[in-house]
Amino acid sequence: MLAYECFMPPEDAKLNTDSAAKIVLRNRKLRLEELKFLLKTIVSSGIGENTYCPRTVLEGREKCPSLKERYEEIDKIMFDTLDNLFQKTGISPSEIDILAVNVSLFSPAPSLTARIINRYKMRENVKAFNLTGMGCSASVVGIDVVQQLFKTYKNSVGIVVSTENIGAHWYCGTDKQMMLSNCLFPSGGCSMMFTNKPSLKGRAILKLKHMERTQYGADDEAYNCCMQEEDELGYLGFRLTESLMKCSAQALTVNLQAMAPKILPVREMVRFFFASVRYSGMKKREMLPFLTGLFLGKNKTKKTKVNLLGGGLNFNRDRTLLCSTWREGSY
Repeated sequence: MLAYECFMPPEDAKLNTDSAAKIVLRNRKLRLEELKFLLKTIVSSGIGENTYCPRTVLEGREKCPSLKERYEEIDKIMFDTLDNLFQKTGISPSEIDILAVNVSLFSPAPSLTARIINRYKMRENVKAFNLTGMGCSASVVGIDVVQQLFKTYKNSVGIVVSTENIGAHWYCGTDKQMMLSNCLFPSGGCSMMFTNKPSLKGRAILKLKHMERTQYGADDEAYNCCMQEEDELGYLGFRLTESLMKCSAQALTVNLQAMAPKILPVREMVRFFFASVRYSGMKKREMLPFLTGLFLGKNKTKKTKVNLLGGGLNFNRDRTLLCSTWREGSY
């Protein structure tokens, strides 16, 4: 990774407690039970006073945002981060060989990759990929696309742009499982630049050693744990079921078992050996996460949700970290 640029929204897009209360109370269909649920969710979400919200929601147009407003939300994030990325690295847009853009909920025509190529007048042979519907794993999938192409295209520079169209997909109904998404996903995005050029090795800020992806799409429970659909009143939103925790823990455990031998230093391997003897009564899938620890790099999810996931992996609370995928690189 040569550079990472995280989007910083303007101050007038900041969502404080008063603004959040006004947005919630705008939904006249909410009863006392739903209001209590929302309050509890917001308090335990990990989203504080420095959270940013799409302008369409702040200004009360979440029910019917225009196509122009959708473009404005995405353009602001994509172009601000890309402008800073090119300025920071000194690399021209014409030098980019691979471009991957992931926005799960907005897939216009022309594509968002074409929009970037047109704005920066990139070369006609740039390899462009527009990823949609990939959810929380989209950033990792985008990086994996670039990594796989690097195996074929040597001396190349690739960019991954990752964000989401939050404002146009605000849930206006009363279903608790679908209201969760309004509390969990703030505005944000990032652009990342990667290269496999030996001449740029000295400028890299990070090196990708290993990447592991586990596909659970064939499992019905995993497939249905996060589903975009309409509620009984016809309001479109995302239903997050209780199975999400179980399926996430399963996938992360499998990834850990594959990655741990590749990334752990020798001293940790030795610790694992002695702990294996000591905790011989534990199953392998329970023991490995317990010993190695884990950085949970999912979207900024509510604190209790991450703690539940960490608990499923036998972590104590101080070993479970919460961070937004878009903001990880900033740390």
